[in-house]
Amino acid sequence: MPVYIRYRGWYVYFWTNENDEPIHFHIAQGKPTPNATKIWILQNNSFRLENNNSKVPANVLRHILAVMQVSIEEYKEYWLTYHHEIHYHEPR
Repeated sequence: MPVYIRYRGWYVYFWTNENDEPIHFHIAQGKPTPNATKIWILQNNSFRLENNNSKVPANVLRHILAVMQVSIEEYKEYWLTYHHEIHYHEPR
């Protein structure tokens, strides 16, 4: 489970065994958990909140998403290191 960033006790990460899923990341406080907040990365490099199971406060979520937006290409390269391909979530 690679951790991409840490922010005020919140972790941004993905699981390495999710090869069949579109590119996304999870956010959890304290330690990564399987049922954490999940955010899809769309093909236009925007985000779609799947759920906020970790109950990330809105101001923290905005800040994390802003950081992720700035480093989106770097994150995608990081994802490729583990998954070797990227496919995107289809917006509803």
